Amino acid sequence: MKINKYGNYKANTIKFFDKVAEKNHGDSHKHYEKALEWIESLNIKRILDLGTGRGDFIESLKKKYPQRQYDIYGIDISENMIKKAKSKGIDAKFSVGESENLTFKNNYFDLVVCINSFHHYEKPEISIKEIHRVLQDGGVLILGEIYLPKILAKFINKLLPYGTTGDYKIYSLEELKKMFQKENLYLEKQNYVFPSIKTYMFRKH
Repeated sequence: MKINKYGNYKANTIKFFDKVAEKNHGDSHKHYEKALEWIESLNIKRILDLGTGRGDFIESLKKKYPQRQYDIYGIDISENMIKKAKSKGIDAKFSVGESENLTFKNNYFDLVVCINSFHHYEKPEISIKEIHRVLQDGGVLILGEIYLPKILAKFINKLLPYGTTGDYKIYSLEELKKMFQKENLYLEKQNYVFPSIKTYMFRKH
């Protein structure tokens, strides 16, 4: 396990998100509009929200498409986040879990959503393998991530080991494409939201 200056990334991630579970944190909601727009045209039934946090995206999905009978699962590494998600009374199955060790059968989901979470993953290659494993052939991954110019991302990545929020790495588009293509997940769409947000759609081949 890689250790940063204040402990390991996974422990810092859990500690940070347990602490902010009762607060509005980050700008994840900026990804929602495009993700929901893309979902509208997808023929899907079973959805995994990976890094669900307080279940905010699932809540938005339910409000956007109240007539659709989705079977939705949300997992998060933070127990406090999952407690908060369950307290909302959303029709979804929430549980504590890790992206590196998903407890679902092969080819189980039509769609995996991962918003503002991937840059916390200490072993992204393993997480991608797990995403590929649980997705059906032709299944879709919607990924929402930080996007910065290369020079700025390089500078911030040098500082992340000194942080306490569990952020592991900010990726370029080229890095994301390369990592996901290794597991036969290919980029189909992307959307840029100024100044530092990108939403991506990958499909399993």
